[in-house]
Amino acid sequence: MRGKGICAIALGVLMGLAGVARGEQGVTGTTIEIGAFGPITGPAAYIGLGGRDGANLAVKEINAAGGVNGRKLVLHFEDDGHSPTKALAAVKKLVDEDHVFAIFCVAGSNGTIGSIDYVKESGRVMYVSFASAPGVTWPFARNLFRGGTTEVPRYGELYAEFIADQMQARKVAIMSGREEYPKNEGDALTKQLQSWFDITPIVRVEFNIGDKDFTSQLLQVQQAQPQAIAFFGNPAEAAIAMRQARELGLNQPFFVGVTMVDQNFIAVARQTAEGASGFALVPFLPGSDDSTLKAWEAKWKPEYPNLPAGRPNIFDLLSYGDMYVLAEGLKRAGPDPTTDKLIAALEGIKDYRVSGIATARTFTPKHHIGNLQLVAMQVKNGQWVPLGWEGKHPSDILKRYQ
Repeated sequence: MRGKGICAIALGVLMGLAGVARGEQGVTGTTIEIGAFGPITGPAAYIGLGGRDGANLAVKEINAAGGVNGRKLVLHFEDDGHSPTKALAAVKKLVDEDHVFAIFCVAGSNGTIGSIDYVKESGRVMYVSFASAPGVTWPFARNLFRGGTTEVPRYGELYAEFIADQMQARKVAIMSGREEYPKNEGDALTKQLQSWFDITPIVRVEFNIGDKDFTSQLLQVQQAQPQAIAFFGNPAEAAIAMRQARELGLNQPFFVGVTMVDQNFIAVARQTAEGASGFALVPFLPGSDDSTLKAWEAKWKPEYPNLPAGRPNIFDLLSYGDMYVLAEGLKRAGPDPTTDKLIAALEGIKDYRVSGIATARTFTPKHHIGNLQLVAMQVKNGQWVPLGWEGKHPSDILKRYQ
């Protein structure tokens, strides 16, 4: 009888460990399985590689410090190739085969949009670090959160006010790619210029990802004689377009989207980047003299000693900070995490950031846009320099969530 009692107790302990968060996949007595995806091949690989490596560094640190409520985080990563179809397949694998508890998205808008409907149906929490696609946070979905980036309409607000106020431009040309991210930013700027400042862009031209000749588009821009040129695409495209613009005699100032506000853009564009303006999603860019950032880079570089110039980039920083936000949510969800507990915990986060390298994240039960603050910058003497400019126009973004 005594032996049977011991066996019963042992069985009960094992069942307790296996049954933590009953009904919630991806949680064991010792681990929490997190799925992640983003492009580590294809034209946007610089996004996913930074996202993967920044997240892995954060996970390593979190686990070395004891994990989350005694459990270690286990990260499963899938490449989406910057393709909506591949992103959907990647997320299905993470949820249905790897049985992850939550998803950490470091994809661009293209891949993210391809996965959203399935994620909503699955009920898994997905924390999106980079993608600005509107569908992440609008219409509102309980299980979708946006971290270091912000909602596209907020980009539109800040871009429009900066161009009209700081650049003093009323004749604006827009060059935008046809894929999800640049098209959305071009649309948002167009809408907000008209809504707030009664400015209609005098010309808008489009291009395809990977294009290397922008002559036809630039000739249309030149004919329109704008006071400023807004460019939305990838850094390599912007570098070529700006060089070709100068060769054609277009000397108007360029405003660029957040993807290009990174030292890697300057390394590619070189002298033609001088004077370009844009907004950063982080307080300090890699390579700056800020002591907090230098301390972080001192931790990052030994982990990835053989990577090329241009790394770490802003995506390393964003995913590192956002993985800590997700871990904070898991910690607050308690020793027996469930999806509902994680959602409630994230919705209680206010002004949280791992350190001065990240902007603060705040979520509420009404909206899941973690960041509404961007830093205005300009290229001066080959470096992105904060301008100290802040928008004064009240944001309209949160009104629709009320």
